[in-house]
Amino acid sequence: MRLLICIFILLIYSCSKVEEIGPDQDLILVKVADKYITVQDFIQRSEYTIRPDYCKKSNYIHKKIILNSLIAEKMIALEMENRFEDTYKSKFFDYFIKGRKEQAMRQLLYNNDFFDQALINDETVKKHYNYAGRTVNVQYINLPSLEIVEKVNYLLEDGISLDSIYSSIWSQRIPEKSIRWVDRESDLIIESIFNESIESGKIIGPLKTEENSYLIMKIINWVDQPAITEEQRKIRYNDTVEKLKETKAKKTHSKWVESLMSKKKIKFNKEIFKQYAKIAGNHYLKKESDKETAINKVIWAQAENSDLPMLANSKQEKQLNLNEELFTYDGNSWSIEDFNKALLSHPLVFRKKKMSRSDFPNQLRLAIADLIRNLEINKKCYEKKLNNHWIVQSNISMWSDAYLAKKYKEIRNLKRSNDDQLINSTIDSLQLIFSDQITINTNAFENIELTSTDMMVTQSGVPYPIVVPSFPKLTNDDKLDYGKKMELLNEN
Repeated sequence: MRLLICIFILLIYSCSKVEEIGPDQDLILVKVADKYITVQDFIQRSEYTIRPDYCKKSNYIHKKIILNSLIAEKMIALEMENRFEDTYKSKFFDYFIKGRKEQAMRQLLYNNDFFDQALINDETVKKHYNYAGRTVNVQYINLPSLEIVEKVNYLLEDGISLDSIYSSIWSQRIPEKSIRWVDRESDLIIESIFNESIESGKIIGPLKTEENSYLIMKIINWVDQPAITEEQRKIRYNDTVEKLKETKAKKTHSKWVESLMSKKKIKFNKEIFKQYAKIAGNHYLKKESDKETAINKVIWAQAENSDLPMLANSKQEKQLNLNEELFTYDGNSWSIEDFNKALLSHPLVFRKKKMSRSDFPNQLRLAIADLIRNLEINKKCYEKKLNNHWIVQSNISMWSDAYLAKKYKEIRNLKRSNDDQLINSTIDSLQLIFSDQITINTNAFENIELTSTDMMVTQSGVPYPIVVPSFPKLTNDDKLDYGKKMELLNEN
């Protein structure tokens, strides 16, 4: 069973402060010519996606299969770069890599300039420490407008319970949920629930959500899970600090973005935007089954992602003149063609996961505004030369090499993709070619511990939500009989 976990990830190696030229030597697990695999790469490629059955377990044999698979991916990438450059080159691939690079840059900027700079004093940590083990159970109701909120409040003041109000409106039982302090709920929800004034039966809200609806909650009860062992207390303390730093960093970052965009304006061409929104809506407002099929087709996030052909293959495209002005931004005109080109490297991110057709034009405006905001942040990232940082370059290499490995399998299979086909003999031959260019940090490898839990980790609110490429199904060989041991500087 696949477990889909949506989390906010700053970036691979997000807490590592290192030089731009490359990672510290003790972070490198394998070198393959001029390419490398870090310890973190190994863990995330193993844990953040679904591994095949032949290396799903956490034992030593399966660890070696995983390592061989990742090394195989790097060797194939080198082979593709040397022999098949004309075969895999694609403008969509270039746009995809550009988008991945810039997303990594923005995340690195956030981490370096905001998260790392968020200082939390001991008094604040102590104040929130007790909340870190608390789970609050609530009933809740989501309302679309302040007008309806006002009516609900009148009923609450008359002594009618929240669950009765809900059941009378929707003819079903009021939903309940459990909220932990460490959960990635909105800051407003967390601050409203986790405080000294909490009591059973208390009504909280209305709280305005990111989707412009209004949340009213009723406290049912809460449970405090004590941290008993020293290790548990240490983990809870670190979780508390992490949560407080993230909360502070997000607020500081939001203010910075607000300042960055304060004097910039977007003005939409009313009639052209209306036409564009109608056609775009036909793409984005697909039936869920169609949407899932499209997502599954591109789930590992190869170059041709689902948003690229939004209009390019549409029968309705002829209704639009691509040279028409869609909007102006900061005094500059953006044609439909200009905007579609921007989508090639930055798929739209909608603030609402579900929306009606009538609400789509407004949500499209917000998504366009968020895209423009990210382009402005990109400029700041380039000014800081974050595109040259090893973390960003490593992220590019990971996605590029994964793509090349898949293309290589297609070429060898007469251009028919077969992801489950293992190519052990090919990998063996490549090991002979590259053996003298492969070094392995055996000490670091021995110390890596994995789980056997199936997970697919994604990020929310970003153009490219998949954190790592799918696991490279290239070999099930568990022998490490090639390459050589990496010589570390601190070894005697």
